[in-house]
Amino acid sequence: MPQPTPASPPALNSFDEFTRLDEVVLGRAENYNAHHIDPSWRLFFFDNVEPVLDRCTSPSQDGLLPIPPQVVEELHEDIAGLADALTGCGVNVLRPAAPGKDVDIRSPHWDARATPPLNVRDQTIILGTTIVETAPHVRARIFENDLLKPLFYRYYRPGTNWLSMPRPALSRDSLDSSYFTRQGLDVTRATDGERAGNIEGLSLEMVFDGAQCMRLGRDVLVNVANHNHEFALRWLRDNLPDLRFHRLDAMADNHIDSVLVPLRPGLMLLRSPDYLKYLPKDMQSWDVIYAPETDDSNFPDYGDLGFVIPIGSRYMDINLLSIDENTVVVNSLYPELIAVLESRGFTVVPVRHRHRRLFGGGFHCFTLDTVRRGGPEDYLS
Repeated sequence: MPQPTPASPPALNSFDEFTRLDEVVLGRAENYNAHHIDPSWRLFFFDNVEPVLDRCTSPSQDGLLPIPPQVVEELHEDIAGLADALTGCGVNVLRPAAPGKDVDIRSPHWDARATPPLNVRDQTIILGTTIVETAPHVRARIFENDLLKPLFYRYYRPGTNWLSMPRPALSRDSLDSSYFTRQGLDVTRATDGERAGNIEGLSLEMVFDGAQCMRLGRDVLVNVANHNHEFALRWLRDNLPDLRFHRLDAMADNHIDSVLVPLRPGLMLLRSPDYLKYLPKDMQSWDVIYAPETDDSNFPDYGDLGFVIPIGSRYMDINLLSIDENTVVVNSLYPELIAVLESRGFTVVPVRHRHRRLFGGGFHCFTLDTVRRGGPEDYLS
C-alpha cells in the first residue's frame, strides 16, 4: 500500500510582529541548570547584574552560577503552558532539538558551558522570506543555533533563503563597552577575570542579536548601541537591499523587545514617553499604549532559594507575542497590562511566566515567528 506523501511545510514568511501567526518556533530549556557568567555574559547583562557583581564574580571555579532546580521545573511548566496556549490559538508550534546535559564548549580562545535554545529570538531574525543567523554576544551561546538547524533545513529544502552573519571569535578584545562608558559607568568589574585569549590584529567584531530588531513590513528598526552593532547594520543593508533598515541610536544597550512592541499598524506598546525620540519620524505620530506600572508582588520572592541573579529587566512583561492584530499573549502575572490592553479592545490570552527575569526572556524572546500572513507592506509612509 503506498505511503501518504508528507505535507509540505508552509513557506517561510514573516515580515512583521503582528499579522496572523501561523507557525512559530518555541524555545526549550532542558538542562538549563546554570548560567556561565564569564565576562561576555556579565557585560551583556551589565545593567541588571551590576548591582550584584561583587557577589557573583567567581561563584565557582568553573564560572557557573547554579539555578535552583525548583525554578527550572517551574520554567518547564510555564513553557508547556505557552505551547498549549499557542496551539489553542491555531498556531503550529515547532521546537528545537533537545540540548544535551552539561555541554561544555571550547574555542581556541575561551571555554564556556553551553546555553540551551530557550530565547530563540536572539540568535536568528526572520526577515521576510530569509532566515538570518546573527552573531552572538555571549560565548556560551555560540553554538546554540545548531539545535535549530533541523528546523532551518525544513524551510531551506523547498527554497527559502538562509544567511549567516560572520561568526565572531569573541576573543579578548571583541566586545565594545562604549554604551556604558559613555554614561560614565565603570565596567571593569564585569571584565575583571577575563581569561580569553586575543587574536593579533583583531579588535571589535560584528556582534548582534535578532532581538535588537523590530520588523514592520518593508521596514526594520535596528537598535545600534556600539561599534559591534554598527558592523551588523552595515551587513544587513549590504545583504538584504530590498528592506529598509532604520538605525535606532542606542535606544537600549542591546535588545529592544522589552521597550517597544508594534501591536498593529499605527499602534504600539512603549515602555515610556522617553523612548519616542529614538523612533523614525513617521512612527512618532502613532498611537501609544504606555506600559503601566507594576509592583514587586508580581515577581517571585527568591529569598529561600539562595543567591540568584535577575538578569532581565523589570519591564520584561512588555515582551508579549501577538497572534494577530487583535489578539496578544501576555504574562498573567502582569494584570495591569492585561487590563489596559482589554480596555483598548484586544483579546488577551493570559499565560503564566514566573521566572522571566532569571532567564532573561519573555514570550517574544522565547519564540521565533516563521510564518505570518503579512507581506512587505509600507507601514511608515
